[in-house]
Order: sequence, then C-alpha cells, then structure tokens
Amino acid sequence: MQNEIEIRQYGQTFILSASRCLFWKEQQILIISDAHFSKETHFRKNGIAVPAGIMQQDLLQISLLIKKYNPKKIIFLGDMFHSEINEGLNAFMQWRKTHPQLHLQLIVGNHDILPKAWYTFAAIECIDEYLVIENLIFSHDKLHLIPEEKINFYGHLHPAIRLYGGAKQSLRLPCFLFGINEVILPAFGRFTGAKTIRPDKSTIVYAIGDREIFAVQ
Repeated sequence: MQNEIEIRQYGQTFILSASRCLFWKEQQILIISDAHFSKETHFRKNGIAVPAGIMQQDLLQISLLIKKYNPKKIIFLGDMFHSEINEGLNAFMQWRKTHPQLHLQLIVGNHDILPKAWYTFAAIECIDEYLVIENLIFSHDKLHLIPEEKINFYGHLHPAIRLYGGAKQSLRLPCFLFGINEVILPAFGRFTGAKTIRPDKSTIVYAIGDREIFAVQ
C-alpha cells in the first residue's frame, strides 16, 4: 500500500497523494482542487443534518501536507469555498493564522462567490480564468482552447472511476486523470459528490482508495 506516487510527465515531476492533491516538485507548489470549505456549515444553516468537523479535518490534512512537502505556495483550482459567508470561515481564518507566510492562490471557480474584500483579508490571491506557469495552465474548468505545447490542469468535475471485480461487484473511487494535454484533479473536499469518468485508452488513471493510490491498468 502506498499513499503517494511520484511520476514524470510533460517534462515535470509530480507527486500524486492519496490525500487527493498533487505536489509539483520542480516549482515546490501544492495543487488542490475543489476543497469546498464550509459546505457542511452551509448545509446545516439550511436545515440539512450533516456531520460536523469535516472542514477542520480537511484543514488539518493540508497542514500535514505542508509539513511534509514544504511548498512555496498552494494553488487552489477553484471552488475553494462552497458558498456565501458563514461560520465555517472562522475555522479557516484560525487555520490561516497558523500559516501566515504561505502564499495562497485561487483560480476563481463557480462556487467562489465571497466578497473580494474577504479574500484580501484572508491573504488569498484571486485569479480569474487561468494561471500559466512554464508549460502548465491551471484553471477551474477545462479550457476550450489550449495553446500548443501547454498542459491544462483543472478540477470542477470531481472525477471518479468505477472498478469492477468478481461476482458483479464494483467500486467507485476518486481519481487523477492524465491525458495528452490535460490533467483532471479529484476533489480535495471529502464532503462532495463525484462524476464517473469513462477514460479513453490514451488517458492514464490513478485511483484513490482508503489511504492509498494506485495506477489503474
């Protein structure tokens, strides 16, 4: 059982973590997609009973990843927060105080609707549409026009793959998908849905199980 896989792809080195994120070694950047922080608080505010503490566990996991990889910055590929201002943001601000010097960048997603002033207060740099670093383009959703020799890294879909076993058994797991000129990241937030993807033969899939990650043949 392994909780991370190091791969060489597109001329770069990446560590894929079973924690549903990716570390870019050359640039020392941690990349996280679709965290949906404060979603549980949003649901409870609207009268839907959901377990408490999910966001705190996700923030703790990021702290552990920071300690492990020591990134220069974190790029969030959209949907960092789920909805409007609620009590869940207080937990995030408490976490932010423990990492005051860490550079956070957010590629704004469809759920990122907090006031711009709040992101400024939280020291989060917001970027509309996409961010280009070397040969990689980071966005929330898939870009329709990808410049030649560029690779589009995005999330939004919350991808999962269904694996089949004997006796008609099947299991659906979140996954990374590496295509010819695109990479789709799984949703980091555990309190999210998932979309089953049917990859073509040119796509490399890494499925995420219980604290393990593995290539799907």
